[in-house]
Amino acid sequence: MKPVLDKFIEIVKKLWVQFYGEKPLPPRVDELGQPLPPLPPEERRKAFRTEITEYVASGWSIEIENEFDAVLSKKGKFYWAGKLVIFLVLLFLFFPAALFYLIVIVIKGVNAKPARLRLWINEDGRIKRA
Repeated sequence: MKPVLDKFIEIVKKLWVQFYGEKPLPPRVDELGQPLPPLPPEERRKAFRTEITEYVASGWSIEIENEFDAVLSKKGKFYWAGKLVIFLVLLFLFFPAALFYLIVIVIKGVNAKPARLRLWINEDGRIKRA
């Protein structure tokens, strides 16, 4: 159920950005309301590395990494227990349907594409995702 919900949320976010655009972020200000200067590259790198580390800890892997941007990927989970139950039910009910289901599952597993996420950090130190 969670992968379906995640996919739905992702689709809604894409539609929102497509029709309404991204909300502009308010400028960074200090306690007196004065705009802050851009972050130095060292602090940007540190914040970016922290964000990437959190993603890697949650199961994402790094495909491409540059100084201030990266592409991460995550392979979809294979729920073999549910597929095995469906296969066994089909096997007892109608043998050709079970073989067809098995072939479809194998083809989908071989051709499965990982989810990709692009991360980058802007001059203000805000992490962007696409």
